[in-house]
Amino acid sequence: MPRSFSAAPRRETVLYRNQPLSYTLVFRSRRTIGFAVRPDGSVHVSAPAGISAEWVAQQVLKRADWILKHQATFASRPAPVPSLRYQPGSQQYYLGRPYPLRFAEATRPAVALLGEELVISTPMPLTEAQTEALLHSWYARQAGPLFAESLARVWPRFAEFKLTRPTLSVRQMRTRWGSCTPRTARIRLSPELVRARPECLDYVVLHECCHLLVGDHSKAFYDLQTRLLPDWQRWKDELNALPK
Repeated sequence: MPRSFSAAPRRETVLYRNQPLSYTLVFRSRRTIGFAVRPDGSVHVSAPAGISAEWVAQQVLKRADWILKHQATFASRPAPVPSLRYQPGSQQYYLGRPYPLRFAEATRPAVALLGEELVISTPMPLTEAQTEALLHSWYARQAGPLFAESLARVWPRFAEFKLTRPTLSVRQMRTRWGSCTPRTARIRLSPELVRARPECLDYVVLHECCHLLVGDHSKAFYDLQTRLLPDWQRWKDELNALPK
């Protein structure tokens, strides 16, 4: 499932209850409109190419309460310290929750969730690049069991189709959350998905399972996806808003 490719973003503003609501709008090759509120409070809207900015503005107004609610949630959280991405205190996400990073001394490198912290233990100090590599290796190790649990939750929705249960694998991908080969019933998922809430992971797994029936992103595909997961857009938006 490709992540959208950004092209010529533009800044737009609408009035909602006599207050300006600004957002970044980008038109993409897609069929549906997507909304994302990022931790800094910025609003990003992805819309199908060919529709008018005025139509998009109307959709933003319809989602204004949802946008303001998420902005308020992010505003109530302590601001992360800039430039501390992989340093002590930086927030790292796991299953949708932020955990401050803590370093400890140990004879062997290890990563573990201890209480409300994500602890990296090493015999010597690490560079940020080494810390990132160690953390992502840990994500990859957690991914297999979490992906299997997600498929167990999602697969019963496909019982009516009498399909071969797909095989899951973990693969690091730069531009995709997942991909599917219908002919072999193989689904590949990015380990980065373990950073998101389980509901977001379930959405991606269901999306890829839908490709077992419809190989492209046609109307038939989205009709199927909506029937099996009516609120999929909510989880897609949340996934795309996950801090990078």
